[in-house]
Amino acid sequence: MDGDGTQNEHDVEGLFAGTYLEFLGFRLIDWREGFARLDMQIRPDHRNTVGYLHGGVIASLLDISGALAGSYGRSKESVSVTINMTTNYLSPLRGAAVIAEAELVRSTRSLFFTQSRILDPENKRLCATAMGTYKPRARSV
Repeated sequence: MDGDGTQNEHDVEGLFAGTYLEFLGFRLIDWREGFARLDMQIRPDHRNTVGYLHGGVIASLLDISGALAGSYGRSKESVSVTINMTTNYLSPLRGAAVIAEAELVRSTRSLFFTQSRILDPENKRLCATAMGTYKPRARSV
C-alpha cells in the first residue's frame, strides 16, 4: 500500500492468491514500464527427478515475467493472455534460487511482445530464454 492507503502496482501479487502463481512462490522484485524481474527460492517440489529445476516451472516463470513486463499499469483492469511462447532451454539449473527477467520488445493496439530469460544467480549462468506474444483482455470479476 502507498502512504495514502491506495494499492500500488507491486500489490498485484494479491491477484495471485489461491492460484498456481501463488503456489510457485516467486516474488516480484522489480516492475516498471517495459520490465519485470522475479526471484524464487527453489523448493524440492519445483525439481524434476534428476534434481534440476523442472522445465515446466522454468516455462511458467518465463511466461509470467513476460506477461508482467507488458502489463505494467494495467494489471488491475486486464489480464495478459499468452498467445504464443517459444522457449529455449540452454543450461540446467540446480541451484537454490532462480531469477526471471523480461523486457517489452514491441506493443500494438491488440498485442504485445516480450523476451524473457531465466538466470541461475548462484552460478551466474543463463539457463533459458523465451519470446512471448500476449493479448490483454479485460479482467472479469
